[in-house]
Amino acid sequence: MIPDRREGRVGPCPLLWITDRYPPQRGGMAVSCGRQVEGLRSRGMAVDVLALGAPGVTEPRVEIRDGGHADLLIPTETEAGMEANQAWIAAQMRSRKLGGYKHLVGFGAAIGGFHAVTFGAWLGVPSTVLVRGNDLDRDWFLPHRGALVREAFARAHSIGAVAMEKVHRLRALYPEKAARIAWTPNSVDAARWHLLPADRKRREEIRGLLQCGEGERVIGLFGELKAKKRIPFWLEAIRDAGLLHRIRLLIVGTLDAATSSILDDAVIAPRSVRIPFGAPEQLAGLYAAADYVAIPSMFEGMPNVLLEAMACGCVPIVSDAGAMGEVIQDGETGFQFAGDDRAAIGEVTARALDASPEALAAMSTRVTAHVSTAFTLDREVDALLALFA
Repeated sequence: MIPDRREGRVGPCPLLWITDRYPPQRGGMAVSCGRQVEGLRSRGMAVDVLALGAPGVTEPRVEIRDGGHADLLIPTETEAGMEANQAWIAAQMRSRKLGGYKHLVGFGAAIGGFHAVTFGAWLGVPSTVLVRGNDLDRDWFLPHRGALVREAFARAHSIGAVAMEKVHRLRALYPEKAARIAWTPNSVDAARWHLLPADRKRREEIRGLLQCGEGERVIGLFGELKAKKRIPFWLEAIRDAGLLHRIRLLIVGTLDAATSSILDDAVIAPRSVRIPFGAPEQLAGLYAAADYVAIPSMFEGMPNVLLEAMACGCVPIVSDAGAMGEVIQDGETGFQFAGDDRAAIGEVTARALDASPEALAAMSTRVTAHVSTAFTLDREVDALLALFA
């Protein structure tokens, strides 16, 4: 049953969405989680969210949202078994009140997915697991999380993944359910990233700080720049190709120790401006300050940073990890290199830097148009609904 908007309440709820990445303000994967939930709700679908380890929560509680949707907030575990059992009790109580859930969804395999397939079995309803990236690239191989991931995949009625290469890997592991493993790409709200006068002012301020000379370009590094992003490897390849003097770096986010150390070394790192994460509304001006966004990751899902930067006109220079090859077309809407090929990094980056101002501007326009039409919220929600069906 869908929400009765006239009475502002929801009848029997078809979907319980389970995650440890909520609410959206926490950033990273939580942004995708919140976007998908709100996208489904905007289609008139009744969706409750069961949030494990909810920040600022000391006792389990239920918060009713506009339209009658509920957020079931479970505090971080303080004693073994407490979090999972509090979540199960909350799910049972809410399910009884609504007359039963019709489907459970786990956002991420290790935590959300494992709980979704478990609670789904106990409630007697089908479950879907949504693979984001690290759950297959990393958690699958970890002793303390791998068992959860494998149990989630084995029990799930259907599986969605943000990258086709992960779809293929999952189908190889679970051929008996290949028809129920599908691509569920991320999306970006292009209107949200349309530049306002304040964004344009911020862009000019940042570029002024970087003191770009003729022929120099700004490359942006955004997000949580940890080991898998391989920034030191990328910078070494740029140095070996003799390109350091042609670039300036705009770094927005957090750095691991190795990346921070190498950026402090004037021998290998170009001039840079480093800015910590701030309010989301500040990001558009920062994205727009960069000519290119670089994501040289070893493994990936479908980075929100990539889609957001493209919406602001940033041209991607990326590895072939995860879904990045599904997002861009080399030479048309960005530049791509084989992730393990150091020489290719230099060659591809040189090709990007050699683009004339007119060619770069034309590609920037194509990049924004492409991401704004091919990766819409409607497309993302359609893919989710097809998977649940």
